[in-house]
Amino acid sequence: MSDPRDIDEDAILRGLSAAELDQLEYDLQEMDPENAMLPAGFRQRDQTKKTPTGDYDRDALQDYLEKSALELEDREDLITLEPELEEALKNATDAEMCDIAAILGMYTLMSNKQYYDALGCTGKIANTEGINSVVKADPFKIFPEEPPNTTNVEETVERIHNNDSGLMEVNLNNI
Repeated sequence: MSDPRDIDEDAILRGLSAAELDQLEYDLQEMDPENAMLPAGFRQRDQTKKTPTGDYDRDALQDYLEKSALELEDREDLITLEPELEEALKNATDAEMCDIAAILGMYTLMSNKQYYDALGCTGKIANTEGINSVVKADPFKIFPEEPPNTTNVEETVERIHNNDSGLMEVNLNNI
């Protein structure tokens, strides 16, 4: 068997028909559709086999989209709430609204700290800052520096080879 590095891939690809090339492209896409090495436009195989309907005119397309958007009527999404719930929401503070947003899963309205504080609360308002508050960093925690590792590597390896019963623990970190 010859060395796989000696195979001429270009010659093989030139010998394939258009249908075989399409099938090869489909098979390669199926193997790894999330290949981060490929540009985004190549990760999804082209599923359109339609010929262009005309020249591309960006301005005409944009005018058409704006015109059709203005012609559509805005849809009102009315939600009817019970009167006591509507009153409670109307009188809620920013902190209470932040907690409600966390409970409802609207985590994009708040920082991670606000979200997890709100989820972990037990009957009291966890967030006292509100949705529009400035996100502050957690205070920096200072940890004491670890003492240097005084393990003698050669001696420890020798003790391991000799199956020393007095050797209970070996620490080879930070040597």
